Amino acid sequence: MADNTTPTQDGDQANPRPELSAKPADKRPIIFGIIAAVIIILLFGGLGYLLFIYPAATAIIRDIFIIFLGLGAFVIILLLIALVTIAAYLVLKVNDLVKLLDREIKPVLLKLQNTAGTVQGTTNFISEHAVKPVISTASTFAAAQSVVRTLFRRD
Repeated sequence: MADNTTPTQDGDQANPRPELSAKPADKRPIIFGIIAAVIIILLFGGLGYLLFIYPAATAIIRDIFIIFLGLGAFVIILLLIALVTIAAYLVLKVNDLVKLLDREIKPVLLKLQNTAGTVQGTTNFISEHAVKPVISTASTFAAAQSVVRTLFRRD
């Protein structure tokens, strides 16, 4: 049976499945988590007990908490209004940019289209009046040369 373990620096075999290791796992994080949870539960329990014993202080704390909730809601509403305002401003600026590009690019595209038409016309003219006669002359000369070579060939 093949051994799937690899030796470590100590000469021990590394276990490919640490959950089956003979070495015990570190329990400190679990212990710290349980201690923290117990402390939090005791703090909230003690706070609840104190609030239950002193109803006047509880009413004052409740009122202060309600005021802070109202202030928090007010700040959130102001931030949302600012966010909507900024978004509307950005939409308007993008719209202005699109209009600017439309005004600037359309004339350039029209000039480019006119230039392409001019180039096409020039190419057609050169093709018809300069290249075509040269090609037909060269092909006629090549045909005559081929005929002469065929007629006067020495075998």
